[in-house]
Amino acid sequence: MVRNYIRKTKRQTWDANVMQTALNEIANGMPFKRASKIFNLPLTTLKRRAKGQNKLAKGNSKHLGRCISTLPEEIETSLKNYALEMEDRLFGLTKKDICKMAYQLAERNGIQHKFSRDKKAAGTAWFKEFLRRNPELSFRTPEATSAARARGFNKEAVAKFFYTLEEIMRVHNITDPMRIYNMDESGIQTVPSKVSKIVAHKGRKQVGFLTSAERGQNISIVLCLNATGQFIPPAIIFPRKRHNDLLYQGLPYGTLCLHNESGYMKSDTFVKFLEHFQKHCQSSVDKKVLLILDGHVTHQTVEAIEYCRSNGIIMLSFPPHCTHEMQPLDVAVFSPLMTYYNEELNLWLKANPGKIVTLYNVGPLFGKAYRRAATLNNGLSGFEKTGIFPYNPNILPDWKFKPSCTTDRPMVASTDHTMTTSNGDPLPTTNCEKNAESQREETPSSQLQKTWALNNEIKKEFSSGNSSDDVSIFDENESSVSIVSPSQNNLNENKKIVTPFDISPLPVAPPQSRSSRQSKGATVFTSSPNYLLAKERLSTRMKTSQATNIARKKLFSKTKANKKKRHEEDDAACIFCCELFSTSAAKEKWIK
Repeated sequence: MVRNYIRKTKRQTWDANVMQTALNEIANGMPFKRASKIFNLPLTTLKRRAKGQNKLAKGNSKHLGRCISTLPEEIETSLKNYALEMEDRLFGLTKKDICKMAYQLAERNGIQHKFSRDKKAAGTAWFKEFLRRNPELSFRTPEATSAARARGFNKEAVAKFFYTLEEIMRVHNITDPMRIYNMDESGIQTVPSKVSKIVAHKGRKQVGFLTSAERGQNISIVLCLNATGQFIPPAIIFPRKRHNDLLYQGLPYGTLCLHNESGYMKSDTFVKFLEHFQKHCQSSVDKKVLLILDGHVTHQTVEAIEYCRSNGIIMLSFPPHCTHEMQPLDVAVFSPLMTYYNEELNLWLKANPGKIVTLYNVGPLFGKAYRRAATLNNGLSGFEKTGIFPYNPNILPDWKFKPSCTTDRPMVASTDHTMTTSNGDPLPTTNCEKNAESQREETPSSQLQKTWALNNEIKKEFSSGNSSDDVSIFDENESSVSIVSPSQNNLNENKKIVTPFDISPLPVAPPQSRSSRQSKGATVFTSSPNYLLAKERLSTRMKTSQATNIARKKLFSKTKANKKKRHEEDDAACIFCCELFSTSAAKEKWIK
């Protein structure tokens, strides 16, 4: 099959709308010759379309050549819809899946085909033509998404966050965008996180690119900005026990320089950042600010909550596993920042051949990338796309929540986990499961009960010759076209069409008897209930630690006594001088 065919004639270059208008005028009594001249259409083509003599193209549709698609249009459309629905649910179909599904559809519906019966799949040529006939589809490499993220990002969690955000802004009168902040941590390394494509020798199996090491050292960075797009100076955490001024050269002006053994955010490190944040935002009990951040455990300590409550900082957390769509820094800042940082790494390696990037080179490289990424437009775009400011709780389209429909299942137990507001009113809920069921009911399996014997009849026509007794049946109100003969009328009228939704239904998790752990959702860390809960957790942790230390001391003393007793039992005396082995001089040789 020619896949890149170039047209050599001007057949069917007419406009489809013009052809439909001409056919309507002919149906109203206009002669063929007059319609051909007025609408500038070929006379013979116009006659065949009006009389229904063209068996491959009906009405104003276009079709060149004798080759037709193996699967009817209705079944192919259902296959396209099935592929898109599975992709929305993060169960995208591969090329092999599509080709196998096409074979099963042809077999289950009794369609004559030339697919491979050994592989039980359609071929590459059919697959490429299938993509060409359906421009809504594209063949892409997906990004791995965790099951927790697919399950956690749902309408209920998002609705609760926006309701809580609106309540905070209303109660504390936070209408100024300069008082709404977002803070998040990320990590950079001494090696690029992603290598761009390069121009290389054609046919070479492996192409390399120079980096400083196989695995780099991690350095944490903390960014913070408000809804007006203004950034406060960042913070950087190096994996070092002691302070070293050489590490912090070249950083943006005002950067908070921190260090610890791991290089990650810890409880005491977060309190230091809060002091840095309060110094720049100038918050107070009378002039409170809203700090939106993720729900990491280091953000929920008693020290951090007490500092925020005494300095007018309201901490609101995003729902778990939702920051990739709801956090302004994740949506608009971190991606360009990592891209620019990787570019700076590659430029440094080219400018310094034979050397590698160390922790002492990270400061200048991060400073250059930060100045390019921390722009006003990126900051404003992040808050706007997430719907935080301007406030827009409906900013996220419905298709983004489809992955959660797989696990959106009813609870069998009588325990009611319906989320409510502070007033006891239920939050807006989603009907993902009902939508999924309705989509199944509305699939081509229930809609395509019309005749679809076009392909088989046409193939018989080409193999046995055209028959002048055939009559064309075309209903403009129906989506299917069929060609039947008087002797075979209504032969396949009641035949049910098998669709991909019948062969492999959409994945839905089975009902569960109980929930293993209730998700907290969006939480105000500085609220009184959460503050008391944090103090209770701290008290419980301290009691557990004390009990553990006591048990360890008992075990250690018992082990030490056992060792001493065993040593006394194994002690022996010299047969010549009667001196004990335990009292002998160091490095003195004994013979057993």
